[in-house]
Amino acid sequence: MVTGAAGSKLDLTAKITALPASLANTFSPGLDAAGTISANVTVKGDPAAPTVAFDTTWQGAAISQTRSAGLTAFTVTAKGQLARNVLSIDANARGGGLSLNAAGTVGITGNRALNIKVNGELPFAALGAKLAAQGLDLKGNARFDIAVTGAAASPSISGRISTSGATLTAIRQNLTIKNLAATVELTGKQARIASLTGALSGGGTVSASGTIGIAPESGFPADIKITLKNAVYTDAKVVAAKLSGDLTVTGSLVRGPTLGGTIRIPRADITIPQKLPGTLAQIDIKHRHPPRDVAVQAAKIKENRPGTKTGKDTGGLQLDLTIIAPRQIFVRGRGLDAELGGKIILTGPSSAPSATGGFKMQRGRLSIIGRRLDFTDGEISFGGNLTPALNLVATSTVEATTINVIVAGLANNPQVTFTSSPSLPQDEVMALLIFGRNSADLSPVQIAQLADAVSTLAGGQSNSLFNKLRQGLGVDDLDVGTDENGKSNVSVGKYLNKRTYLQLQQNVDDNTSSAIINLDIGKGVKLKGEAGSDGSTAGGVFFEKEY
Repeated sequence: MVTGAAGSKLDLTAKITALPASLANTFSPGLDAAGTISANVTVKGDPAAPTVAFDTTWQGAAISQTRSAGLTAFTVTAKGQLARNVLSIDANARGGGLSLNAAGTVGITGNRALNIKVNGELPFAALGAKLAAQGLDLKGNARFDIAVTGAAASPSISGRISTSGATLTAIRQNLTIKNLAATVELTGKQARIASLTGALSGGGTVSASGTIGIAPESGFPADIKITLKNAVYTDAKVVAAKLSGDLTVTGSLVRGPTLGGTIRIPRADITIPQKLPGTLAQIDIKHRHPPRDVAVQAAKIKENRPGTKTGKDTGGLQLDLTIIAPRQIFVRGRGLDAELGGKIILTGPSSAPSATGGFKMQRGRLSIIGRRLDFTDGEISFGGNLTPALNLVATSTVEATTINVIVAGLANNPQVTFTSSPSLPQDEVMALLIFGRNSADLSPVQIAQLADAVSTLAGGQSNSLFNKLRQGLGVDDLDVGTDENGKSNVSVGKYLNKRTYLQLQQNVDDNTSSAIINLDIGKGVKLKGEAGSDGSTAGGVFFEKEY
């Protein structure tokens, strides 16, 4: 509704109530505006240069850009005046986690000079789409108090942005930083990270400082230094490591920055899986007769998938890292216990990094059914991806026969082979190594034990003969061993309670037996008593302490 007079002088008043914002979509189809707009507008003065005052409210405000940023509908209020080619405005927006206040002036002629101050709080969900493209997820809110001055074509931004208690997750790298706190100072064309600290979910801390360019169309060039202290990384499968280091992030944050520097690993544990699935196969799922839009989307995803023949590694974090671990790289599992040290270099995109270098054997051993072998040579190398390749050799001599046990292959599925000089079949080598006799001379129990050892080394399922017997008998431990004379013995053990362990031993060859009870008193003190079928007894008090 419009009232007032118009002539040589203007004195008009317009009132708008609950006008659908969707009307704007007719003129801008991609806007996808929603909500209702109410306003009071006055126009006064000379028709050639009128003074316009306004007071507007947009309820349930939303457009396509705010929806894609993850913001829910909010309310916008704005008061201001247009006079002498200068727009003065005082506005605010509330809702969906957003809190924004803006006040200042904007020139509408010439270089369109800006002088605006903005403050408030913005949820990081508004950056979700851009961060997701980089494989990142950021939760929390940013507080800001900034000023925008200068020409509209090249504004100068100053002020401060801060956050606390935020959580950043690098999805591809399986890294999460909690309790993230940061203060960023804006100085014209550059953002300076005054402080940034956080705690990694697995342990350790991270801190950073540096600068990021914020000039329009600059691509946000970065020069950032990052410090890691006792940070813990795990891929939740094979590798767990504690690390420290000095890193850098350089280059355009939009087009793909480079993460470089040196990481020092005081300790890392590479665990060889004890059991590998024996029947797991790749499931080939195809969408038959997909709709056209689904087929087009699938083609685009395949075309841009990094690491494929047709894919393009466009953008994304690039790596140029040197990882140094002079010792305490432990590899354990399937009877293997080894320590190594060395250096590797990571390069290429973080979505499909390339690793070169490796770790040399410091010391190590391999245990097979009570037989211990010391490694004489070995290394862990990386020939491309992040799954380490093992090449470890243990040597032993039994009755003038030199036996080599070789653990080789990828750490998630290594192969164990046996060689000898003079050359013997692998089953003969294992029989000689474990029992000191030919396979033809083994008892049925020893043959079953040998088969169980082969299954364990191969990473077989937990359904071996001894596992089935142990489960069927309802005991905690079932073991078959041999003494120094090659005689077989069977041992069965069970916890009667959390402190009392009862063990029964039977010598298969001479039919003698014994019962052993272990009582854990606490604080490292243990009592042990033994009674044999031949009437012999023994007892003792033991103290244990781990260093």
